[in-house]
Amino acid sequence: MTPGPLDPVPSGLVHLGLEFDGPDDLTASALPTLRRAIDGGDEVVVAADRATVRRLREALGADAGRVAFPPPATLIRASEPDFLAGVLDWVRPGRRTTVLGQYPPWMSVRDCAFGEDAVGVVRGDLPLTLICCARRDLDPDLLAVLRRTHPQLATAIGVVDNPDHRAPATASPTPAALWGAVAGRVGVEGLGDLAALRRCVAEVAARAGLEGDAVRAAVLAVHEAAVLAVRRGEPDHAHLTLEVRARPGQTLFSELTGPHGIPVQPGPHGDPLAHLRPFCARAAVHDEDERRAVRVLSTV
Repeated sequence: MTPGPLDPVPSGLVHLGLEFDGPDDLTASALPTLRRAIDGGDEVVVAADRATVRRLREALGADAGRVAFPPPATLIRASEPDFLAGVLDWVRPGRRTTVLGQYPPWMSVRDCAFGEDAVGVVRGDLPLTLICCARRDLDPDLLAVLRRTHPQLATAIGVVDNPDHRAPATASPTPAALWGAVAGRVGVEGLGDLAALRRCVAEVAARAGLEGDAVRAAVLAVHEAAVLAVRRGEPDHAHLTLEVRARPGQTLFSELTGPHGIPVQPGPHGDPLAHLRPFCARAAVHDEDERRAVRVLSTV
């Protein structure tokens, strides 16, 4: 493998996987990325087992004093319900943060896969470098998650592209496996009964763990998405379907579908969804042969 591209000062999330056999192997693979982070002025956090911490302290020398080594149990895991909210605690104004953590053997494969997939989709703009480490003798299904969900790998020769990476299906079809089961479904005719859509979103949002202004923002985003979904010559007669998927404590995903309408205009700033984005984490519009789908993602 050859080193992959890594900007001198990355602007968003750098999501790295690292497979290892033991403390010496992990240290050798992580060291180039950790040194780069230290030299670049990152806040660096390493939550690893004691043997690995000892090896890293020895390898880093005086620079070890610029690294925080909290107990592994204090680091939020990708499999935990509040992972997407928890990573926000690592962000520092005007400064990148590099975090190294290890997969524990007891971690849920299903929940880990969700967290690893979703952090790239939802938190891709954060100034973070995440180094997710897994022993090669872990559950093969956990190793498969690490290999599939990380675009690049941390190795002894630096960061390299990961040929096993598979991006989650966030476009079409609806990514049920990623965003959860359908928690609410409603159909309306045109724009005459958008109150039914708003009620559905509000009810599911509350069950998912959103509160107060977060619920109102999710409802407003879906309302605006509904208008966009039926933007055509006769919106009052267009059938519109809303499906809401939820992972409690994590995300609320809404998909609105209607007939393929008039072309979506780019808007004053080149983005047809610019007015909607302040009220959600992600939004996208997909025009297909027979329908238009507008998808809105909110986080808890």
